Amino acid sequence: MTRCVASVLFLLLASTSLLAQAGRGDCDLSVRILTSNERGVESPIQVQLLGDHGVLAATQVTGADFAHFRVASGRTYRLSVSGTSIEPVTTSYFDITPLEETHIENVYVKLNKQNSAADSAGTATVSVSEMNIPKNASSEMKRGMDAYAKGDMENAARHFQKAIAEYPQYARAYDMLGAIAMKGSDRIKAREMFAKSIQADGAFVPAYLDLARMDLQERSYSRSESLLEKAISVNSSLPDAIALLATAEFANGEYDKALADVRRTHALRNHEQFAEVHIMAGKVLRMQDHPDEAITQFQLFLKEKPESPEGESVRQALASLKTRRKP
Repeated sequence: MTRCVASVLFLLLASTSLLAQAGRGDCDLSVRILTSNERGVESPIQVQLLGDHGVLAATQVTGADFAHFRVASGRTYRLSVSGTSIEPVTTSYFDITPLEETHIENVYVKLNKQNSAADSAGTATVSVSEMNIPKNASSEMKRGMDAYAKGDMENAARHFQKAIAEYPQYARAYDMLGAIAMKGSDRIKAREMFAKSIQADGAFVPAYLDLARMDLQERSYSRSESLLEKAISVNSSLPDAIALLATAEFANGEYDKALADVRRTHALRNHEQFAEVHIMAGKVLRMQDHPDEAITQFQLFLKEKPESPEGESVRQALASLKTRRKP
């Protein structure tokens, strides 16, 4: 049911090394609820974290907000998602590896029939090539997403491949095959599928982001930046793309660019879900001997994510800066 992707939050925290983790063996699990065209659901959604013996925790989110859970590394979990505007679903099991400190799960849901018309009106990630999809290809895509939602990756891949056979420009089908390859740890095939998605439709933003995340993981920072700049040229109001670009720039030592893109991220709608970029900005500003501006960035993080597991460590960093600041 879930599509797990490398997250900007994981890459950011891994690159900055600013804050100590709350406890050995713990992982910050972030969950985002999306429709099949990658839109958030603009109504309250209940998200439950499930273990072997039932519900471990629950929270409510709206729109593109992330649900956050603190989980134990090296264990297996499921998610149950429900709401008035969607069909309830329970995901297949997913693993949190022993070394993971941050993990993201994207959960794809179906809108109730009365909400489907509004959702089909369009989205920032729907490109021109998706507006005239043949009926057979669209049907295969729907079957593929249904199988994907049930955790049946083999059947999902078969339907996505049939969708491509019916409509070779179906960028989303290639992208979903890449996501399945990532789930199977086949990075070579994943990269091939994401690249084919871009070849099929140069305006399909999710494939750029998926490739950019892979490049960041592999420390190909300049290549990641190039992909993200192309994605932003298609849609300049995507906070995830700009936040990811700031992370790549930071990792590449381009600190002024990174700071500028943190500010761009902060100016966009739903920027709070990427509040961790303020931790990175705070570190840069502290390194550049701008304590007052660093304090502002840490305070922004605490304001935007007061319940984050990183909150206590940020407060400690903030207190240290205030103590050392000249009167």
